[in-house]
Amino acid sequence: MEIAKSYNPKEAEETHYQTWEANRCFTPEINENPDAETFSIVIPPPNVTGSLHMGHALQHTLMDVLTRWKRMLGYKTLFLVGVDHAGISTQLMVTRQLKKDEHKTPQDIGREAFTERVWAWKEKYGDTITNQIRREGLSVDWSRERFTMDESLSGAVREVFVRLYEEGWIYRGKRIVNWCPKDKTVLSDLEVKEETHRDGKLFYLQYPVKDSDKKLTVATTRPETMLGDTAVAVNPDDERYTDLIGKTIELPLTNREIPIVADEYVDAEFGTGAVKITSAHDPNDYEVGLRHNLEQLNVMNTDATMNSDAGVEFEGLDRYAAREKVVEKFEELGLLEKIDDYEVVLPICERCKTVIEPLLSEQWFVKMNEMRDMALDLMERENSPHFYPQIPHKKVYTTWLKNLKDWAISRQLWWGHQIPAWYDEAGNVYVARTKEEAMEQAKTAKIMQDADVLDTWFSSALWSFSTLGWTGETTETEDLKMFHPTDVLITGRDIIFLWVSRMVMTGLKFVGEKPFKDVIIHGNVLDKNGQRMSKTKNNGIDPLDAFEKYGVDATRITLADAATGVDFAWRDEKVESFRNFANKIWNATRFCLMNSEGAKVDYSYINPQAEAVEIKKSLGDELAEFDEEDEEFLDRVVPAFAEDNPKENLSLADKWIISRFNKTALNVNRALGNYNFHEAVQLLYHFFWDDFCDWYIEFVKDEITSEEANTRRDATRSRIITILEQALRLLHPFMPFLTEELWQKLPEVSKDLHNDAYKNAEQTIMLADFPRGDVSMIDERAESEMQAVIELISKVRNIRAEMNIKPSDKPAIHVAANADLREIFKSNEAQILKLARAERLNLSETPDVPKASAKAVLTGGAEIALPLEGLIDFEKEIARLENQVNKLETEQQRLNAQLSNASFVERAPQEKVDEIRERVAEIETQVIVLKQNLEALN
Repeated sequence: MEIAKSYNPKEAEETHYQTWEANRCFTPEINENPDAETFSIVIPPPNVTGSLHMGHALQHTLMDVLTRWKRMLGYKTLFLVGVDHAGISTQLMVTRQLKKDEHKTPQDIGREAFTERVWAWKEKYGDTITNQIRREGLSVDWSRERFTMDESLSGAVREVFVRLYEEGWIYRGKRIVNWCPKDKTVLSDLEVKEETHRDGKLFYLQYPVKDSDKKLTVATTRPETMLGDTAVAVNPDDERYTDLIGKTIELPLTNREIPIVADEYVDAEFGTGAVKITSAHDPNDYEVGLRHNLEQLNVMNTDATMNSDAGVEFEGLDRYAAREKVVEKFEELGLLEKIDDYEVVLPICERCKTVIEPLLSEQWFVKMNEMRDMALDLMERENSPHFYPQIPHKKVYTTWLKNLKDWAISRQLWWGHQIPAWYDEAGNVYVARTKEEAMEQAKTAKIMQDADVLDTWFSSALWSFSTLGWTGETTETEDLKMFHPTDVLITGRDIIFLWVSRMVMTGLKFVGEKPFKDVIIHGNVLDKNGQRMSKTKNNGIDPLDAFEKYGVDATRITLADAATGVDFAWRDEKVESFRNFANKIWNATRFCLMNSEGAKVDYSYINPQAEAVEIKKSLGDELAEFDEEDEEFLDRVVPAFAEDNPKENLSLADKWIISRFNKTALNVNRALGNYNFHEAVQLLYHFFWDDFCDWYIEFVKDEITSEEANTRRDATRSRIITILEQALRLLHPFMPFLTEELWQKLPEVSKDLHNDAYKNAEQTIMLADFPRGDVSMIDERAESEMQAVIELISKVRNIRAEMNIKPSDKPAIHVAANADLREIFKSNEAQILKLARAERLNLSETPDVPKASAKAVLTGGAEIALPLEGLIDFEKEIARLENQVNKLETEQQRLNAQLSNASFVERAPQEKVDEIRERVAEIETQVIVLKQNLEALN
């Protein structure tokens, strides 16, 4: 059969995904086995505003590998997909569009109209991310696609809020929150990133003590907040200030007096030992204020300008302009002691990069202590969820839980789940599932719903069970019963707190079980210099570009090759190597198909006993005493099992490849079961490239390319096609499109090759039975013998390359080895001579070769030698080798000079330094080999 000379990834990607989806191959219902085990996994919902990035591509690839693997093993699989409404991001997107298109603000058109615009935007642009998920080849169940603002999911959100409120776990109160002046909303601690700035300043301000000539010096990085000071605190054991405790400060720039209080929060050794207390603008000061019943004076507006409580002189000024003016006024009053350069850590809004302002604000909060204890108890009792890697993520997770604070869940936005709380004209609050319920509670229709929405992560916390039909009113569904808890969650370390922990807590609270058994924490994809990808650095790699350039399969297997949990640099060379791997698979399959007349996919060609067992089953109960080793029975019932049966008359290469395949299959299943994706990829890569392509095909090439039709040739052709078919199945979870494209072209493939759970489904490799490997088919002796032959051929090839022997020249190979090895080499002499391009093979017990011979030692002590007389020009070869040595030693000196330069090693990217070290080690090896070759010629 003839197929195209080269693989066209794009064509295969478009064709096969549409077919899979149309045939409902991604749904659990495709599985016909009522007793099938289940496997479920939910996608961390990407933002509806988003587009695919490399972090998504890595995460999604690993999830799809596991799902496809489990599906092929016969599990009833659910890979659940959906997107998040992404409150702030989506609102900002539509706000910008509204301003651009109509020169209006959301306030100009009102909440209802604005929300309608957001829904319209979502319908028009929201499928960008889902189309990109299709592009990745993810086998997700689109019939169960979810959106966090779907009515059923929204119902679950309202139910959870109301229940928590009724149990006293949700409350409304004034607390210090992280306020973003640009987005004009509160943020959780996890949405705030800390940035260190070395250009900060520490201002020392003097506060006059009333009825005294004393001044108390306080140090601050935010002098504008002194306008809201409500006390100065000192440590009660600090003897410097003992006499001032209880005295009063005349606060400069204001007409207010504030007390000096004693509090153990103050570190007497830090700064001046006196701390200004701004109860409404600092979380620690807020706690001090509560202890001393201090006034809570907010001096800022929500846009970070100063309000009227800051004083007429400062009202309306931006916080930084107010800072300058406060410092200027203190200097005029002679109360500015000094200004020091100071390294400051600033809280930054993760989204818009604005400096966060700690602000006293009335918000909705969730008490986390009881749910926290449930999660900690689960970890202590069951080590659940089990993190991969366990270190450091288990400790990070539990430490964070132990220090968990109440969660601020209200956001000052219009897009999202509006808080189900209503107020009457007197300000009384009524929390209810519907407005009608609230009116019934209030005994009036004159109520108004809270304007705020819930933190996006509130709805995401319910994702594992709300997506399976839980609404609170509905608490049991077939999907919940079958697929919850899910098996594994794959996510990044940055949302262990934001999402993983909260899913655990809400799962335990509302459905009484953990949401997942295992959590795989994947690493970050870095740029080629080991730096995090970001828009500001302009160093991001768009996975869609990688798909276009290299194909989806090459990109997927490159990502899967990363060690679990480890950050890794994206290198074009690596994905190019996997594109070459895809081409190798294509070309190997093409070669096999071009020589496939008379061949068929038949598993008995690689496991003859399997056919006997099947025949036994088909013949019925009367063969209960059947012995699989009974040759007389096999000769009588199955003529194909006679001594000359080509299925059993296996060469060393046949036994070897069958053993290698089964060992690879066993190890791939074990690696995937332990979430060692890198190990699985490497096993598959080396089996297909090294074992199958480089050696097995070469060993049987003459036989399968024979034009003379005979049972031996057709058996060999069937065997290699069957090995290829099985190898494609092993590769499928990682490279779905290529394997489907090639599998469909193999002779006599059909739905009969499906796992038993999919017998009535349309023919596809994704439902074929995944090879588990058979321990009984592993032949360590054949592997050992074949390895000896491979090593001999490889050593001869190396000598030919190192000594510059022409391809047309055929040297003699002298081998001194023990009797067992000599027998192995003698039995495979024809293959050795062909593949090593040699004239003859001389076998002996002891070495006896001319002096001018290139030599090598094999594993096990055997020695080989190639006489060089007549094969090369000795003088020219000596000159060539000496020149190579000189060039390499010069390069080595230059590289060592770089490595000995401490400044270079410190400043250069670590990847570059490692690259140089690897090159130095490589040169050392090359020089040793070249000098050995020179010695052989002298």
